[in-house]
Amino acid sequence: MGGGGASSTGGSTSSSGSTSRDGGADSGQAGGGAGTGTGTGGKVGSGGTTSTGGTLATGGAGGAGGASNAGGSSSTGTSGAGGANGTGGKVGGGGSSSTGGSTGGATGTGGGAGGSTLCPPGITQTITVAKDGSGQFTTVQAAVNSIASGSSTHTRIDIKAGSYTEKLTIASRTNLCLVGASATTTILTYGDDNASAGGTSASASVYVSANDFSAANLTFQNSFGSGSQAVALRTTGQRQQFLNCRFVGYQDTLYTHSGSQYFRDCYVQGNTDYVFGGATAVLQNCEVRNVEGGSATTAPNTDIGTAYGIVFLGGKLTAASGVKANSVALARPWGADGFAAFLNADLGAHILAAGFVAMSGNQPQNARLHEYGSTGSGANPSSRSSYQLSASQAAGYTLANIFGSWTPTYSQ
Repeated sequence: MGGGGASSTGGSTSSSGSTSRDGGADSGQAGGGAGTGTGTGGKVGSGGTTSTGGTLATGGAGGAGGASNAGGSSSTGTSGAGGANGTGGKVGGGGSSSTGGSTGGATGTGGGAGGSTLCPPGITQTITVAKDGSGQFTTVQAAVNSIASGSSTHTRIDIKAGSYTEKLTIASRTNLCLVGASATTTILTYGDDNASAGGTSASASVYVSANDFSAANLTFQNSFGSGSQAVALRTTGQRQQFLNCRFVGYQDTLYTHSGSQYFRDCYVQGNTDYVFGGATAVLQNCEVRNVEGGSATTAPNTDIGTAYGIVFLGGKLTAASGVKANSVALARPWGADGFAAFLNADLGAHILAAGFVAMSGNQPQNARLHEYGSTGSGANPSSRSSYQLSASQAAGYTLANIFGSWTPTYSQ
């Protein structure tokens, strides 16, 4: 990664901690930091096949206001207190990682956003994608391309269960909403990495630059495996939101490059810098899982003019059994002014006592790195006391303060 601000399109560090270069239009990302290096855990399975242990809880009746249908993928009614995916709403025991991979864990920790619907109001047309030909299109890209460039029509694309191996670009169309059959059965996947694609940004399986974009009940996967930067999702648009989605990869899984994004009840897996970028991005009630050892969970390069960067509200940071205790930092600043905050998160034993470490010459004490109310065996506020927020400071971390006039419908 380069040391630039939010507009840098650079990639992130190599798992060995040595300096690598994100070619083309992307800047280089230097390695280093206190990581222990990449482990030898499993890779994402070919084609993104999901584990048989991680099926989504079926539906679960919502409270007053209507029940969501199985998996919560196609109901357009307002789900009740149980949330869009029913009161169960979690991936079953054994996790949701791909075949041959490390333990996946739950997609979320809360079973869906209570009272939310799968798409924002105003949908006027629905398109169906199905690999078996039962829909209007057999690929997601074809469905997106069927909508006129520059369109602002509120459009829902229902994607039936299946693994869709395509390098997907969603741009120049606002008010688009993608809905899968379930987070473990509808998989958008591709297998590029930094070298094969010509840069970390170019490696993304799915690239979304469209504003006012929504996605629910989907897996975004990079099937390349461990050993190189390989992005599952790259986001650059404003007001993008994701509900009950899975982001599966290893290094640089979720690239919140720029703009504003909200993730609710989601699951992110990786090993090194796997939530990173310069966007204002909130991950609320999400599970963030190290499936191999690595240097840090998060690598922000937020521009100094951007008030908030990557913010974790609640949720949990977990690790597969092969990841050593006290070995993975919460964050390291890719950019000198990188912003990351962890509020009321449950931290696993793999989290480094120091919490925050240096990267590419950028010192954590000079960046904007914060923590409040951590629990779990990885919580160690006395070892990182200078990064702790006061109760009054933590109270200011509201979606209204972070996003301004935008209220994500998935937060309601």
